[in-house]
Amino acid sequence: GDLIMDHGEEQIPARAHGATTTFMVRHIPATCTNDILLEEWPADGSWDFLYLPLGSGGKSTLGYAFINFVSEMHAAAFYSSWQGRRLLRFDKGRRLNITAADVQGLEANVRQLKKKPANRLRSRQCRPIIIKNGRE
Repeated sequence: GDLIMDHGEEQIPARAHGATTTFMVRHIPATCTNDILLEEWPADGSWDFLYLPLGSGGKSTLGYAFINFVSEMHAAAFYSSWQGRRLLRFDKGRRLNITAADVQGLEANVRQLKKKPANRLRSRQCRPIIIKNGRE
């Protein structure tokens, strides 16, 4: 089963092996975009990968996003801040549900995406945001 990392009052669902730095964030509103997520979760150096998958029409999200943090400490801070909250732009609807992603780490997530059909990643809104050395 999953282990629980205890960070004060908040309990982060953790994987049985290794560090948890990548989260799957569920209940992202269908009309959300990368730009809105960047307003909510600015590229401040705490994370290096953000992916908001879009449906086949490319017009709406699939309701979840993946975000990878540069350290477990940054991941824990994000979890404490956002678990059970709503995105500020969307004050109605379901609250965010954050869990450890199956694929962990920047490199592993990039490898996973390269397995997807290329046409799914063509438009800017479909591509992940990857930050290296502070630059997109």
